[in-house]
Parts: sequence; C-alpha cells; structure tokens
Amino acid sequence: MIKISIVKAEDNYLEAVVQGETYTLFAPLIEYLLKRPDVEYAMYDVDHPLTQNVRFRIKTKGRPPLDVIKEAVNEILRDVEELEKGFLGSP
Repeated sequence: MIKISIVKAEDNYLEAVVQGETYTLFAPLIEYLLKRPDVEYAMYDVDHPLTQNVRFRIKTKGRPPLDVIKEAVNEILRDVEELEKGFLGSP
C-alpha cells in the first residue's frame, strides 16, 4: 500500500514523502514529467530500497503541480494501454 505525506505545497512547488514505492513508479513518472514544458524540475530520492521511502519534488512553471502530475500519470496510462494492445492485439 502506498502512503503519501505532503511535506510542502505551494503554487508551483510540491514536496512529498511516499512510503511503499521506489524506482518502479518514480523512474517513469520523472521521465514523463521532465518532457513537459511546464515542469522546471522533477526529482526523487530513495532513502534505501528496503525501506521503500521516496522523497519526491516537482517545480512547475505557472501551473499547479498536482494538475501536472495528474496529466503525466494519465499519459503513462495511455501509453501502457497502447503497449498492452500491441502485445495482445486490439479487441
């Protein structure tokens, strides 16, 4: 189970600690976020792989960070669905 604790939230900045996840979730999320022109920076640090604690930071350019994260997650989900269709064929 993933637990998210917001450390700091501002108009263009969000910092959170996420428990229960490591590189698997955050590596693709950061990749998608950094492609976006409305993201100044996005990064994460893992305390230790066994503790599964991630400190996540994002700074945006004039947009609420949660909106940008939601859009990036939706983009990831669309790409995963396309990948699934490619392997399994269209219904």
